[in-house]
Amino acid sequence: MIDNIKLFVLDKHRLENQIINNGLVELSTTLNYFTGEVEEYPKRGKDSNLNVTITLHSATLLGSIHKYKNIMEGKGDQNHNDFNFDEIQDVIRGLIKKYHIEKDTKITNLEFGFNLEVSKDPQLILDNNVLMNNYIAPNKNLKFSGRGDYKEFQLTDYRIKIYNKSKQYKLKTNLLRIELKIINKRLLQKLKINCLEDVMDKEVINRLFKLFMERFEGLCIVDFFDTGKVPQNDCDKLNKYTNPNYWIRIKSEISPKRISALKRDFNYLLNKYELLKMKKAIREKLNSKFIELINNNNPEYRNVA
Repeated sequence: MIDNIKLFVLDKHRLENQIINNGLVELSTTLNYFTGEVEEYPKRGKDSNLNVTITLHSATLLGSIHKYKNIMEGKGDQNHNDFNFDEIQDVIRGLIKKYHIEKDTKITNLEFGFNLEVSKDPQLILDNNVLMNNYIAPNKNLKFSGRGDYKEFQLTDYRIKIYNKSKQYKLKTNLLRIELKIINKRLLQKLKINCLEDVMDKEVINRLFKLFMERFEGLCIVDFFDTGKVPQNDCDKLNKYTNPNYWIRIKSEISPKRISALKRDFNYLLNKYELLKMKKAIREKLNSKFIELINNNNPEYRNVA
């Protein structure tokens, strides 16, 4: 569930002393070629995949705690397996103990996501089904030179990211990953996420999931439709409505009231021709996966949703 985090350590001197005195991370700095002096700051190092940066006035930890757990357990630098609530708590407790940062952090970025086994190649879902978010095209639509497929929708406070995990890690299963990346501190504070310990609270995770699902509903995930089985008039409408450029163009041409009516018509057609099966299936998988992970992969809770 929890993946990348960025956190500020409030007492940077205590963190720096803890790292140096206990040899926790090999810190490096820069050489000034003009003076021949070694610059005291910034100091940078890595704890497995976590980036540690210490400047004159601040200190940060940045990286995936999911990958961190896997690396520590010899499972590789990857996040395609499950990461349940107990495991999240264990990793956070370990980091707090290691760096002596109890109640001494501020989280400013956080990723929350799920790996889902889907019925077909995730590339097909990304290419053909995931079309828009709130009627806007993805800001990023990348192929990563054959190593994976990826779409990202960027908004002011957050990002929605959808990956083909199968191709990224050359997996045999059809694995689709959907993530919500929160980049606004005020939004995190609304969720009552301030310090690292807050992510160990089950109620906080429940609030994160509620926000995640609210943002998921804004995604336009539409099934392929057979033009031979849809009347021409409705087919023309669907072709228009599934094109993000259409919604951009009409903003300057018609009233907001008329745009709302067209959106209602779009939803009516999607339901009329049953074009939301893929979205419904993904929604159900998200609910089931969350129930499973929040209850620590307990078999009693699987396939509940």
